[in-house]
Amino acid sequence: MEILLLVTIVIIAIAFINFKDYLNHPHKRPQINAQEDTQEFKQYQNPYKEQPNLQELSREEKIRDSEYGLIVALLAKLAQSDGKVCELELELMENTIMDITNALMLQSAMYQKDEILSILHQIFKETTQSVEELTMRYAAYTKGQYKSRLKLVEYMFSLAYADGKLGENEREIILDVAAYLEIDNTDFNTLYEEYEKFYANTIQAKDIQESYKILGVSEEDSIEHIKDAYKKLVQEYHPDILHHKGLDESIIEKYTQKLQEINTAYEAIKAHKNAQK
Repeated sequence: MEILLLVTIVIIAIAFINFKDYLNHPHKRPQINAQEDTQEFKQYQNPYKEQPNLQELSREEKIRDSEYGLIVALLAKLAQSDGKVCELELELMENTIMDITNALMLQSAMYQKDEILSILHQIFKETTQSVEELTMRYAAYTKGQYKSRLKLVEYMFSLAYADGKLGENEREIILDVAAYLEIDNTDFNTLYEEYEKFYANTIQAKDIQESYKILGVSEEDSIEHIKDAYKKLVQEYHPDILHHKGLDESIIEKYTQKLQEINTAYEAIKAHKNAQK
């Protein structure tokens, strides 16, 4: 017992001597390697640190990448596929572009009308992406919106037949778009057969007086005035593919027949005017 007590006293004495030496000689204390510590801190990546903002897309890029921009690009591919764009096609596209412009202005106050029109016209003139890429991106926007997809395909038929016939290149594009959008074969074939049947029966030109009556003009009116009347009627009867309210309406029944009547009358009047020169 006395030996154990003696050992304890010795240990305490040694510890006290060491602690006193530590306090009196600070240079003997262990030093922290400041350089290594700083380097380690620099390498540490704070997961909560705010990441740098990605470069924002330009307004043109935003419109090109939007659902509406993709629609214009797809319609451009179709309209230009046969190497020419007839007057009715141009008018239909112009009215569709105007519809899209108004829709974009409602979505965001940051856009100016002239700016949107300029961008959409540029998309229509220059679209380098493939039909597949454009359609797949459009499909991503319209998941679960089968009627909207079907209405786009129907409008493409209407646009392709604007000159009275369906070209082979136009047919292939519409087939591809329908496939990528997973349009049911029955629905596609129904549309195809309806347009084939309608245009198989060539629309007969009315007599010239009836043609003037259809456009609401007279024989004395200038060709410029007659063209303005034609444009207004096309605008009135062009299909609106942007709003869900008309998804269940048949374009061929509500719009195509009237548009072809207007276009036939206009072509007859132009021929009559040229014959009078």
